[in-house]
Amino acid sequence: MPPVTKSLGDGTQSVLLTVRILERLAAGNGPVSISDLARDIGTSKSRIYRHLQTLAACDYVASPQAGGEYEVGKKLLAFCRTISERFDLVTVAQPIMADLRSHFGHTVILSRVDAEGPVVLKTTDSDSSVTIAIRPGTVLPFEGSAQGKIATVFAPAERRAGNGALARAYKKLSADHPEEFTAISRNEWSTGHIREGLFGLAAPVFARNGMLIATLALLDTRAMMGDDAGERKGAYLRNAARRLSHELDLAGIQSA
Repeated sequence: MPPVTKSLGDGTQSVLLTVRILERLAAGNGPVSISDLARDIGTSKSRIYRHLQTLAACDYVASPQAGGEYEVGKKLLAFCRTISERFDLVTVAQPIMADLRSHFGHTVILSRVDAEGPVVLKTTDSDSSVTIAIRPGTVLPFEGSAQGKIATVFAPAERRAGNGALARAYKKLSADHPEEFTAISRNEWSTGHIREGLFGLAAPVFARNGMLIATLALLDTRAMMGDDAGERKGAYLRNAARRLSHELDLAGIQSA
């Protein structure tokens, strides 16, 4: 971390030093000494101490022991918790779901992957004359549904082992339909049918570490979706899912 200099002016310099102290404490695995803070930030221990005293008076840092070490305080933790609660998966996804609904007019579905299948978190209704409603909490099957296929293909290897619902679906899809399995892996979208007359299109949403965090899907009647829905709409949905992955990364969201 570059040293704090006086070139920015006293007021700006003081704010910058405060920010760097908080960043260093947040990045640590435990209490940090004044000496370590001064060395890492590149300033004197006396300046660090003065800023710590002010932050401690505001309860933004705390010194759990009398040894002169400091860590993040309760008020700062509460502040961060308040901010993070404004940015959950559904909240971040809503503008992207609204864009998909506006662009295509189909029902848009956001789901997380559970042991028994994708669980619907949020739906945005279509503008079709026939309303297709899927309630939050609905568990979709791994086999057959577009979101289930996405979960099957992109789930981590450890979830494909054993004899659970996802493992069975993985073995069946990879063995009975290897070309479809390969295409889903390559294209990052899949098609499926959860009931007769309905057509779904889904794409994966990933966390920063590459783990599958959710599925994003379009659903409508076969007539409204069109016979060539996958080819025409798959890439757009995939890019929307990638955009959601990026937004979740920016918001620091790693799980559904």
